[in-house]
Amino acid sequence: MSTPTTQADVTRPDTVYHFADPADWAHAQAAGAYAPDALHRDGFLHCATQAQLAGVVERHQRGRGARVLLTLDAAALGDALRYDWSERSGDHFPHVYGPIPLSAVGSAEPFLAPA
Repeated sequence: MSTPTTQADVTRPDTVYHFADPADWAHAQAAGAYAPDALHRDGFLHCATQAQLAGVVERHQRGRGARVLLTLDAAALGDALRYDWSERSGDHFPHVYGPIPLSAVGSAEPFLAPA
């Protein structure tokens, strides 16, 4: 399977998703932007497209308990939203390189990760 060589080759949906820890989401609402420790540790926030959600839940959310599923407006994230290739998954995944402004969050829904 060949990989697209540039960001321009990647299909960019209007909406991307991020699973937040409820305490981090509560802090974001008080602070005005979502910037959990993972952003500072990794330099970006992991996201997924609608088509990637089921696989992300299975690989990364299973057993994590209560989460908050953030629905994000890709256009509102601007240049902070980039797609990076994952050799492990064989796909480009959206990452946000910076805090997520609350204005970019279309919805925040409780999500209980499977055990």
